[in-house]
Amino acid sequence: MLTTVPFHQKKTHHDKMTTLASSLRHSRHCRSSFRRSSQPLITCCIEAFAKSWLALTCTFSFLVPLQPCISQDAATDARQLAKTLSAATVRIETPTDVSSGVIVSSNGLILSVAHGLTATDRTVTVHLHDGRSCKATVSFRDTDRDVAMLRVIDAAESHLPAPIPLQNDQSPTSDSDRKPFVFACGLPARETTGLSPVFRMGRIEAQDQNSIRTSCVLTAGDSGGPLVNVDGQLIALHRRIGLGRKVNMHVPTAVIRAAVSGHVDLADLDGHAVPAVLFAPHPSGRVRRELRARTVYFYSSTEDQPVVQGTLLTPSMVATKLSELPPDKVALTCGRSRKSAVGFARVAFDRQVDVLLVRLHETSGVAVSSPVLPTDVSKSHNLATGQVVFAGVNADIGVVARSNHRETAISPRLGLDLRLRQESLIVERALPVTAASEAELVPGDRLTKLADTDVRSLDDVAGVLAQFQPGDRIAFEVQRNQTTLHRSGQLTFPAESLLQRINFLDGRAGELSHRRTGFTGVIQHDVDLAASQMGGPLVDSQGNCVGVNIARCGRESVLTVPIDRLSRLVESSTR
Repeated sequence: MLTTVPFHQKKTHHDKMTTLASSLRHSRHCRSSFRRSSQPLITCCIEAFAKSWLALTCTFSFLVPLQPCISQDAATDARQLAKTLSAATVRIETPTDVSSGVIVSSNGLILSVAHGLTATDRTVTVHLHDGRSCKATVSFRDTDRDVAMLRVIDAAESHLPAPIPLQNDQSPTSDSDRKPFVFACGLPARETTGLSPVFRMGRIEAQDQNSIRTSCVLTAGDSGGPLVNVDGQLIALHRRIGLGRKVNMHVPTAVIRAAVSGHVDLADLDGHAVPAVLFAPHPSGRVRRELRARTVYFYSSTEDQPVVQGTLLTPSMVATKLSELPPDKVALTCGRSRKSAVGFARVAFDRQVDVLLVRLHETSGVAVSSPVLPTDVSKSHNLATGQVVFAGVNADIGVVARSNHRETAISPRLGLDLRLRQESLIVERALPVTAASEAELVPGDRLTKLADTDVRSLDDVAGVLAQFQPGDRIAFEVQRNQTTLHRSGQLTFPAESLLQRINFLDGRAGELSHRRTGFTGVIQHDVDLAASQMGGPLVDSQGNCVGVNIARCGRESVLTVPIDRLSRLVESSTR
């Protein structure tokens, strides 16, 4: 389990970027199959020779045309590395804890951290990325260095995935690479029903011989998982969560090698070659324009700041996060600014993915092409783990952690004590800080409808609640003194779940979305977005809108509804 540790690091020198260094870096991300110069070295004084040379040059250029310099895009990002790294990342389960680990040799050696195991652990269960599990023995635990090694029993019969090689070059990072990109993988402890590793991207913020600090966001359960460089080499193991997103601590390979040198031949840790990563980490002009053009805001007359963001699908159609909009009785407008915001009509919703479609009363005037595809074309399925994506008005970068992801559902808390009397549901108590208290229900009210559905028994109430998640808004209809009242409130998490350690760890690095569970078929990525930015667009490196951000789910997780899901919703609303 990850714990908190303060980190004090000396300031690094300011990055001095020269024109030459910039040119060299650009050349790494651009390729050309043929280079030539049209500038002659010597001015020929003989006219005939000059004409012959010109003719020869023109003829050769026509026969062998130059290929343009192609900048790196999604075709050369971290997808292959993500596939290999995710396969080599495992969950280690003991009677008392869960942690992560990484396979580092073909004969079944697994590296992890010592604090994920206890002194009495001898044999543990190792869960692989494909759902299989096997047994492993604990070879040793070095509590001082916080390094542990396990060996899979019958490794040859387990058909383990390819291992990750350890970094060999221990030279210090150059000034020009002061904050190089790195990639992380791990298995969050909150996900008890799924064993799919979560891939992340970040930068090295600081490092020395004993520790590395990065912006690869960690969460509970990631301890012992791998941190790799762009060459696919293991440079550290995850150790501790810090107080902020950029204070995630890792055990470097120098410490790992010192810990294992007395227990195993270091040559056994040499894994297979892993594809290096080449990608453009900066958004193009098209990416920035697309994000600015499609981002709109919902405004309330009672609040100064926007209520929630939205994504402009067409000049008049907007998608947003359903659960964050207040009840219909609150006057709302939508637009790129409060001054230009107009009224709208709600036309369709999909509660399972928390999406609402609205049609503006006046066209936005923004020329955007419709990103909604025919229902038989699923562009989002082309998104793969490791693909670069951008979101937010500042075009913040991230990578796809998982596609077609399912976030575990949780039963919501209504906050009502009900008693059945003469075939009527009578409110005995409305618990504080719940949907019932927000709706201002009081003892003696007779509940007649829940979410516009007639309810006459406790089973009816349970049946309605099964369609909702914590964070969803739900409508009440009650009879009070011969008067029918219509109220609404936001469902909450079960009281016991709020005290779990993993919720504390996830929440302290930033506010999470109220509705963040029960999603299916969504994209998960690690762009650093706030809960208030949900409803805005997600764009790939080519500037294509690929979805609508719908939930800040955890420290390392933002969920996005893919475009093909939205296309079906739009189609159903126009029938």
